Amino acid sequence: MRLSEERIQKIAVQIADTLLDEEHVDLVIAEDRFTHLIESKITELLRVEDEIDEEAAAWIHLNKSYLEDGTPEFEVELEKVKKNLADSKGYVLY
Repeated sequence: MRLSEERIQKIAVQIADTLLDEEHVDLVIAEDRFTHLIESKITELLRVEDEIDEEAAAWIHLNKSYLEDGTPEFEVELEKVKKNLADSKGYVLY
């Protein structure tokens, strides 16, 4: 994962605080539970991205083995395959 657990926790707290401070949500659960739910969702989404990255690289190695890791051609193909995989899973990459 690209972010540490600590960084994800900080981001979750910032999101929760912003939503609560700007009164975008009315909680019926404890604030720490709300923050934990945000943290869990961020972690889940990052895992999906990691899976897509791994699947895309594996697909290229299997189907386009002539492309070398790290080359511009590999990176271009990797982005295309990642987008296709993400689309097929209903996921939007940023």
